[in-house]
Amino acid sequence: MRITVIRKVRRAKIFSLIPILYLLLTLLIPFVLNLKLVGAVNWKAIFENSHKIRFTIWQALLSSLLTMLLGLPGAYLVGRTRMHPLIKKSFRIMSSIPFVLPGITMAIGFFLAFGKNGLYTRLLQIFGFSVRILYTFTAVLLGHVFYNFPLFIRIVGEAWEGIDGHIIESAKLDGASNWQIFKFVELPILLPSILRAFFLTYVYTFTSFSVVLILGGIRYSTIEVAIYMYSRILFDFKSATALIIFQLVFIATLGYLTSTRFRTEERHYHTHLENFPRWGFGFLGLASALIFVPLVYSGLSGFVDFFGRFSLENFRLLFSEDLEYLVGANLTQIIFYTLLIASGSTFLAISFGMIAGYFSSRGMKIQYVVLLPTALSSVTIAFSYVLLQLPSVVKIIVVHSLINLPIVFGVLDAGWRKIPQSLLDSAKIDGAGMFKSLSNVVLPVMSRAVTTAFVYAFTISVGETSATLTLAEPPVMTFAVAVFRLMSSRNVEIAMALNTFYFAFVLMLFALVEAFKTEE
Repeated sequence: MRITVIRKVRRAKIFSLIPILYLLLTLLIPFVLNLKLVGAVNWKAIFENSHKIRFTIWQALLSSLLTMLLGLPGAYLVGRTRMHPLIKKSFRIMSSIPFVLPGITMAIGFFLAFGKNGLYTRLLQIFGFSVRILYTFTAVLLGHVFYNFPLFIRIVGEAWEGIDGHIIESAKLDGASNWQIFKFVELPILLPSILRAFFLTYVYTFTSFSVVLILGGIRYSTIEVAIYMYSRILFDFKSATALIIFQLVFIATLGYLTSTRFRTEERHYHTHLENFPRWGFGFLGLASALIFVPLVYSGLSGFVDFFGRFSLENFRLLFSEDLEYLVGANLTQIIFYTLLIASGSTFLAISFGMIAGYFSSRGMKIQYVVLLPTALSSVTIAFSYVLLQLPSVVKIIVVHSLINLPIVFGVLDAGWRKIPQSLLDSAKIDGAGMFKSLSNVVLPVMSRAVTTAFVYAFTISVGETSATLTLAEPPVMTFAVAVFRLMSSRNVEIAMALNTFYFAFVLMLFALVEAFKTEE
């Protein structure tokens, strides 16, 4: 009996090492090899860029706090109120899309909404206000909130939805007010999800590159912009490496400090819902103005011609022009490689995310290791693969899986926490092996989490631009890179048409998630 227990413990330890070994082989070893090629590190660069480091830390904190202030009420409305089913599904879908949009797609929507001749700029001018929003610190904050708002809706909203309704109803019977229920009952249960969403938001805003450059300009330089300047313009790889190492250590330390051990709660699958509050209508109006209007502008940009009028001319140009000459691949090749890369990277991210999520939900502090890719920008990860003699498709798939792993892990870890250990132990007592428990117990309960993780990973891979640009060689091409190259070569009309197709594809995927979502 004792030998059997020892074997099971050893087997569990071996399985827990699988995602760590994957990160070691695909992230750390290529990164270390690059460091050896660079040689000595210019540590003085950290002190020379101290003002950029302070600004990066401050803007990431402020962006994360604003995102949390907007995200938590949205998570409450989705998870704890009787929102109309159609409005709820539409809100979930529309609030999920910004997170997976490439920077260039987001820029199209923001320019049409907040630009010099944008909707909001003209509205403010009608009331006598002459306010410039783009190329300011406000625009940077708005862009970060736009991008990371979905994290709180998904991670915290689903955790709120999963709280056992009997606990809340018992607290109400004991005379507790809504504030007391939130403070003493809900908040302790939600804290792991809030910390994870806040940490991911902080990391994504800390390593922000495209949002800062597109919406703020070079005057609001962050560490990521400095790394780009050193590595791509000044070719000072020693200084770039110093900043990369600082960024990695800072994020890894923050991840360790915010990772707390929480036990898995037993669930009775009874949800207590409150009536939809009056302030909820005001919140939906604010979210629509800041998030959804630029989003809709971006999605409909393909129907807007050069003069701002409704037209189908952009789509005619898309199908008549020689795309292979413009971007290095035809439309068929773009679709094929986009789906191939997204499918391969999603499979890898979910496979290792499932293993890591299980051990994290059972108390092992594996999360700060799995979240290491967020401490490095996609460009930094991609540069580690430039000199490796591998097919570009393989390199892009691996890099995309590393980019996807943190968000996939966050979703699957929350899904594992819904499965009490007693349920898995009961399956073992009944003679179910690992694969039978996985197929008959785990996957049915975690189907929502797995589907959500799949859609996020797939769409993030489709929209990833910077790493793909670094590693892609014709005819390897994706939707996002094609849009970027078309915009760079001033083929704006074709880029907008292709962007509308991409937007419709992402919208369809998130609509499928909501369509197949069932009440537990």
